[in-house]
Amino acid sequence: MLSENEYQKCLNWLNEKASAPVKYMTNLKILGESTESITMTELWNQVQNDPLSKYIFEKQKMDGSWFTGGPWHSAPGYVQKSGYTAVSPKYVTTIWILKILGGMGYTISNPRVKNAVDWVFSWQLDNGVITEDRRLLGKPSDNNPSNHPCRMNIIMDALSRVSASSDPRFRISIGRLVSWQREDGGWLNEGHKDGSMSPYKVWDRSCPWSSYFALSALYYSDLPEYREAFKQALKFQLWHLEQKPENDVRRVFYHGHEPIQEMIMLSDLKIGLQSPQFNNLLNWLEKMYDPEKSHFKYSVLKHEKFTKKPDRVSQEVMKYRSFHQTEDDWITYHIMRIETNLRKS
Repeated sequence: MLSENEYQKCLNWLNEKASAPVKYMTNLKILGESTESITMTELWNQVQNDPLSKYIFEKQKMDGSWFTGGPWHSAPGYVQKSGYTAVSPKYVTTIWILKILGGMGYTISNPRVKNAVDWVFSWQLDNGVITEDRRLLGKPSDNNPSNHPCRMNIIMDALSRVSASSDPRFRISIGRLVSWQREDGGWLNEGHKDGSMSPYKVWDRSCPWSSYFALSALYYSDLPEYREAFKQALKFQLWHLEQKPENDVRRVFYHGHEPIQEMIMLSDLKIGLQSPQFNNLLNWLEKMYDPEKSHFKYSVLKHEKFTKKPDRVSQEVMKYRSFHQTEDDWITYHIMRIETNLRKS
C-alpha cells in the first residue's frame, strides 16, 4: 500500500503530531514497544494527562459507573425510571466509555478502570449472563438461559478491551457468549428466530450488528481456547460484507459492521486478504493518503453524511461509531495497523 519511505514518514508523523493516546498506541501496537520502557512510561503519563482522560474520569461516579455525555455523544437528557445499567442508555453509560478508554490504552491495571469493571460484574448472574435487572441478582439463575446476546456482546466487547479477560468472572461470561454462537459463526437474538422481535421477520442467518461485538470481544480477549470461535465469527462478518455493494461498505459503520476495525482483524489473522471486499476497502483507504502531509485523512462520501439514510442509522449512532476513527491521527493509526499487518504477510 505504502512505499517504505512513505511508511516511515507516516510513523514519524504519528510520533510527532498525533494525540497522546495515539502516540502511545502506535508505539504499543505497531512498534511493539514494551510498556515498561522509559519511552512508554513517558507516553503513558501524557495519556493520563490528556484532556479527554481527565474529562472522562472527572465524570466517573464513586461506585465506578458512568452516566454522562462527551465528545462522542451529547449528555443524556433524562434518567430512566429504572435508572441506568452498564450498557443502557446507549453511548453514555459505563460499557460505552470503557470501550473508549480501552482504545486509548487503559486496562484494569488502572484502579479507576478496575472499579468500573467491578461495578459491571456486580450485575453478573451465576450462569454468566450480565443482566440489566437488579431484581434477578442473588436469586438462582437458569443454567440454560435464553439466547439474547445483543447487550451481552456489547458488554463483553468493552470488558475485553480493558484486558478484563484475566478476571475469572470474565471467563464465566465469555463462555456463555460462545455457547450462543450459531453454526454460521455469528449470533442472533431468539426473537429473530420466530419473528417476535422488531423488525418482526424470521431470520435465516445471524445478525452482523450483534455478531460484530462478539467478534471484537473474542479478538481483544485473545483467549486461546476461543481462537476457533473467533475465526468463525470473523468469517461470518466477512461473508456478510461480501453481500453488500462496494460503494456502500466504504464507511466506518455499515449494517452493524465497523469495516476498518474488521480489516485490522482480517489482516492480523491473514483471513480473507484476497477477497473482493477486503481489496475494495483497502483501495478506499489508500485514497485517503496525503503524500504531502505524510498521513491519512478520512474521506466522507456524499452518502455517508450523518443522516438516517442509507442505513437507517441515527446521527447519535454515527457520532459514537466514528469517534476515534475519523480524526486524522486515529484514522492514520488504524490504517497503519492494517499496513503493518500486511507487511508481515
